[in-house]
Amino acid sequence: MTEFRWMAPIRVGFTSAPGIMDRAPEDYRDFWERVEGRTRHSSWTMHRASPPEDARVGWSRADADTLQRPLEVASGRIDPATVPELHGLTTTELSWQLFDHGVLLVEGRFRTSDEMGAATLRDSEHWETAVQRAGRELTRRCATTDYSFLVQQMRHYADSDRYVRLEDRDLGEPLWVTRALVLDPEDPRGADLARRWVSGIDAEHRTTVEELIDGRRPVLAQWMNHVHRSDRVDAVEHSWSALEKAQFFWSAMHWVDQSLREILAWTESDRGDHSVKELRHELRTVMAQAQELFMLRADVRQQVSRRTHEEMQRFLAFWEYDELLEGSVREKVDICKERLTSLAEDRAARSAMFTDIILMSIGVTSVLATAIALVQFGRGAGQDPSQSVFDLGNGSITSWLSSQSMDAILIISLLLSIVLVTVFIWKRRQSVS
Repeated sequence: MTEFRWMAPIRVGFTSAPGIMDRAPEDYRDFWERVEGRTRHSSWTMHRASPPEDARVGWSRADADTLQRPLEVASGRIDPATVPELHGLTTTELSWQLFDHGVLLVEGRFRTSDEMGAATLRDSEHWETAVQRAGRELTRRCATTDYSFLVQQMRHYADSDRYVRLEDRDLGEPLWVTRALVLDPEDPRGADLARRWVSGIDAEHRTTVEELIDGRRPVLAQWMNHVHRSDRVDAVEHSWSALEKAQFFWSAMHWVDQSLREILAWTESDRGDHSVKELRHELRTVMAQAQELFMLRADVRQQVSRRTHEEMQRFLAFWEYDELLEGSVREKVDICKERLTSLAEDRAARSAMFTDIILMSIGVTSVLATAIALVQFGRGAGQDPSQSVFDLGNGSITSWLSSQSMDAILIISLLLSIVLVTVFIWKRRQSVS
């Protein structure tokens, strides 16, 4: 029999309302107590439902994590007896943890049957694929059943939007399935499978796995295919716990990066002005989420034990978290800001142009009004002795205009107005472009 352990993050539409845990901590706990009362699920835990029994002193344990708030919002276990065999693997454990920022982390254990042939049991590629497929199916199952049921209970309360943000999101695929081979030192076949399990990663893994087989290290955990010794439980569990935190931060920031990429793609499209407002709102939301993650990671790094901090940082450093994610997020935020500012300026310029055209159209009508007024004045002055006495000669502009037909004056005024509007629009478009 061979045992595997796995972990998979999947994106869901849940996060706590920004800042609610600082603005109204008691109301926030009360909300989760109400949700806990509705679920009444013996294997579920609402980690933020109850305050700590004692006032928690920071760093009260030198060898343990003393987070002021648990990272997990809720968690649950599923009876493995209800899970059918998948791809030749029997489920022995299955659980999930819901985090803020849209992360549902599902994990479990599989074991193979002793009835399988020796060749199959030694086939690392076969089991690598089987663990991923089975883990993917169980992750989606937890998201569509347990998580969906929890969301229904939260939405039961009319004030839920004050405490949580729930988004109707199509369920996708897990971001990945981390798989760990549990090495039994008493199994003569285990060492060969462990070597095959990590041989294709790089030379460092091929060297390090020999140290694990010899008992000089308890765990080999760097890149997707891990190996755990079954006789070093404490060290393995500590590494696994640090891996959970590292995967939470990577998954959450990865989806922030993905959201920013989508916003940037929309800003590059030739859509109408009505989309700019929506894009600005989405950008502000995603930026706030990124800032919360930056602050949360800083808090966790301060509050966890040095041992957990070192292991978590080891994972994130190996994955190049700062360079590939945090740096990328900051760059995309700057690009999106610049692009949205440009779009807003273009929209303002176009709006100003339309306003100017309207004002210009109103103004040029004064040409017609002035011409008609001059005609009327000239004709009236020619018939009024009290005004004509001041006219010292013939052939003046007023006399000439008064002698023209009203249709001619109207046509000339309209043509002049059209010419003026055309010239204005042409010059205005040149300045906007």
